[in-house]
Amino acid sequence: MEALTGNKISIDEARRFLITYQGLNHNGNSQDENSVLEFVRKVGCIQFDPLNIVGRNPDLVLQSRIKNYNSSILNDLLYEKRSLIDGWDKMMAIYLQTDWPYFSRVRKENGKDLQKVLAHRNASQALDYLEQVKNIVIESGPLQSNKIDIGSNNPGSWGHRKLSSAALDYLYTIGELGIYKKINTQKVYDIIENLLPSSILNQEDPFESDEKFYEWYVKRRIGSIGMLWSRGGSAWLGHYISDSKIRNKAIKSLVEKDEIKEFYVEDIKYPFYIKKEDLNLLNEITDTDKKEMKFIAPLDNLLWDRAMIKSIFDFDYSWEVYIPVKKRKYGYYVLPVLYNNRFVARFEPEMYRGGKELHIKAWWWEEDIIVTEELETALKQAFEQFCNYIGAENVNKEDFENKCLCYNKKS
Repeated sequence: MEALTGNKISIDEARRFLITYQGLNHNGNSQDENSVLEFVRKVGCIQFDPLNIVGRNPDLVLQSRIKNYNSSILNDLLYEKRSLIDGWDKMMAIYLQTDWPYFSRVRKENGKDLQKVLAHRNASQALDYLEQVKNIVIESGPLQSNKIDIGSNNPGSWGHRKLSSAALDYLYTIGELGIYKKINTQKVYDIIENLLPSSILNQEDPFESDEKFYEWYVKRRIGSIGMLWSRGGSAWLGHYISDSKIRNKAIKSLVEKDEIKEFYVEDIKYPFYIKKEDLNLLNEITDTDKKEMKFIAPLDNLLWDRAMIKSIFDFDYSWEVYIPVKKRKYGYYVLPVLYNNRFVARFEPEMYRGGKELHIKAWWWEEDIIVTEELETALKQAFEQFCNYIGAENVNKEDFENKCLCYNKKS
């Protein structure tokens, strides 16, 4: 099917392209590291967040795409094989080790930002301890911040209480330290020379100018989602590309060079952009008879631009973890539920810390959804796969029947 005819595609074609591009219309990939690497290579990065209710955001992203996924796969790629690395891209993120040289400008700008934060918290003195703290890491080997006790600080409710901890964080931010491993959410630091091969560390700047970097970064961000408009929003978070002037100039240049294609989606007035190499997928998308249900991570690449998701999927989603309880519309940690090419529900799980059963804290079907036998079957299969991912034997039967099946069920 030639979807991009007359420079415009339908809403349905946009939905199916995004779901296909993101690998959310199947779960046939085998449980292996190559599947994870292939996905990260395609989308550039997965956003990281430390909250762990039923796994952290990167694990939730991967479980919805990779059959029999478990968190040990990602951990091994990060801290054993080191094919992946923690860094800053779209906020805190995980990306390919080989991408490290491309982010030197981002690390530099993040360092400047952190200096301002330290000044605001009356902790600029931490910068005086950088050499001392780095030497301790060199001499002692990988260590956590609680193993160094230099200088006290009173940051209030946010920030480090020791200047040595702030120094470690700064050295990590600018790329002189890396993460050797994590103990839960606590970083264990090591000097970056021990974590990355010299061929990567010593690589020259891949870009001959800032403008070339901007174009690379814009194109990469478009590829993180599959198709993207240029409107300001969380999809463009990050240094440089959050600046509309820089972003739009880069987009104009990429279009002129035929590296990205501009097109429209019916009933949406703003233009969208897609990488040239992804045009074939856009033109080949077809509907599928296989309809699966997936629980989607709150910070999934697909959801990075909430306004775009509202325009294309007619699904209004916000992550309410930082919203006061009384002002929340739904719940604390709510996962969108995708079925075929629609978001059909929202799922708030109880925190899982082991045990036989996964408990459902709350479930909300979208208003026009009727629970058919086909939908109920897909829902049961989705919970079976999700329980397998977190290590539970099953979902609590009473929760499932009383919270998922009691609404708009077709007899």
